[in-house]
Amino acid sequence: MRRLAQAWVWLVVAAAMGLALYGRASSRAVPQVAVNESPRAESASDTPGELTWGSPEELRTLPVTEAASEGDGLLELRVMAGGRPVPRAQVRLYRREGLSRETGKMDWRIAASGATGNDGKLLMPARAGSYLLVARANGFAPARLNLMHPLGGPRTPAILRMEEASTFWGTTVLQGSGRALPGAELTFTPDVRPWEQGMHAAAPAEERVTVTSDASGRFRVEGLAPGLYLVEGLAPGSTTPVEWTLWLPSSEPRVLALTTPGTAVRKRIVKRAPSSELRCGD
Repeated sequence: MRRLAQAWVWLVVAAAMGLALYGRASSRAVPQVAVNESPRAESASDTPGELTWGSPEELRTLPVTEAASEGDGLLELRVMAGGRPVPRAQVRLYRREGLSRETGKMDWRIAASGATGNDGKLLMPARAGSYLLVARANGFAPARLNLMHPLGGPRTPAILRMEEASTFWGTTVLQGSGRALPGAELTFTPDVRPWEQGMHAAAPAEERVTVTSDASGRFRVEGLAPGLYLVEGLAPGSTTPVEWTLWLPSSEPRVLALTTPGTAVRKRIVKRAPSSELRCGD
């Protein structure tokens, strides 16, 4: 009887310890849910699968090598259109890493990506540096904003204002003859230079648009945001592009004259307008 009583005591103690351990494990498994918080963006290096900008094949810009945390600071973003917040707008943060030695152009990296909440707001962790913010939403043109996040800055506010998309259309012709030139490749690059006035216009690969003129030399590009664009045209078989800088939107079609291999290249340049940018600490 004495041994039986001791066995019962040990059984009760073991059961109590098991219940205690189960309760502690269960408390760790329950996540803490933040209430009334703006959505937080995912870093590019942590979740590359979440950074689709259209289709996965269009993701051509590499992520940053080291992701930012909230300790580095946050970008407090708001996406607006006509004075109202834009819910579920897709936002991408590109970081300028400097000029590439191989190409001489800006080296871009994707730092973060996310979607706004119903209030049009989004929090993004960011290290100090120069960035390009791009927001996309159905029914609007992409909204772009140059932003400088300062060293040691806890939070940097930024507003992206979306506008109606524009359409650019026209005809490609052979320079010198005026004949329609089918199969010409046209690449539209938005001018997103904030301060590098002497540099060649550059933008991340996902922000450029390429179209090909049809059998009659006609082309049409939709969904463009207002602003300055570098347009590069390549005639079939040519490796040297003809360049134009154009203000969009345009209310009438344009005739773009391209050269064939062996002919001289012409450039048409227009005066650049002041950049839309956000400077912190001014």
